[in-house]
Amino acid sequence: MAEKKPAWKGTTGGGNFGQKALFFLFRCVNIRVGYAILAFIIPFYLLFSRKAYLAIKDYLKHNGFTRHLVYHVYKNHFLFGQMMMDRFYIFARKKNIFKSRITDWDEFTRLLNGPGGFIISGAHMGNFEICGYFMQQDLKKLNAVVFGGESAFIQANRARALSGNTADLIPVSPDMSHLFTIKSALDKGDIVSMPCDRLFGSTKSFTVPFLGSPARFPMGAFMMAAQLDVPMISLYVMKEPGLMYHTICKPVEVDRSQYKTSREIALALCQTYVRQLEEVLEAYPHQWFNFYKFWNNSSI
Repeated sequence: MAEKKPAWKGTTGGGNFGQKALFFLFRCVNIRVGYAILAFIIPFYLLFSRKAYLAIKDYLKHNGFTRHLVYHVYKNHFLFGQMMMDRFYIFARKKNIFKSRITDWDEFTRLLNGPGGFIISGAHMGNFEICGYFMQQDLKKLNAVVFGGESAFIQANRARALSGNTADLIPVSPDMSHLFTIKSALDKGDIVSMPCDRLFGSTKSFTVPFLGSPARFPMGAFMMAAQLDVPMISLYVMKEPGLMYHTICKPVEVDRSQYKTSREIALALCQTYVRQLEEVLEAYPHQWFNFYKFWNNSSI
């Protein structure tokens, strides 16, 4: 029997050659020209990427879409492509040309000015990675947890793009040593940001309702917040027309005194986080970018 391939590898698509080509393209081409080219490329991509097509079609059905699904899948892929280009444009030009309007920033400001560290929980929706370029502050160091299997080219350009901010990268490592780095950062009063919607191969997860069906979410960030008793907020950077983004900040909090164990607190935090995902996806339904079977009961 042939070995079953994993549904998702966790790396930025395009291969090393494609990534470098995009990088050098944006050194001399305006981002809007890239968007125009992208509009014609997406239909051909969809023809040869059936798994991604079916995964997003399944998501759209979970989110209540029943008609014109091909168009909505196209729009999802087009927005994803735009956001990939936005990141490479920053890499290539070494500056951020994008702007963001901000909603509910008070909690972030309060935590930023407080003495302790805190966790930012993100997701693969919108352009979470670009948030580091909007967070211009020097009160706390931002430590961004990223997938360690990315190409050296991607990781080097991420680091260079963030070098002007008080930010650093923590690659996820197979030996789990990144957990000690995360704990150390929080103990020092720094910020740790991490996506909380993908398992990265971990079997430790909570199964909670998401868009009407059970789905698995990794325990890690929620258990760390519960065990270390540190605050957690969620941050979403959602694409809007042109060069604009909408940064949304939400406190991920529960009355921790109502629970007996750290695991119960962590589960409650996870449930709160997932409800917030649903709220943001109601406003930005085409910006969900998990291109693999997400729900336990999906047939794809």
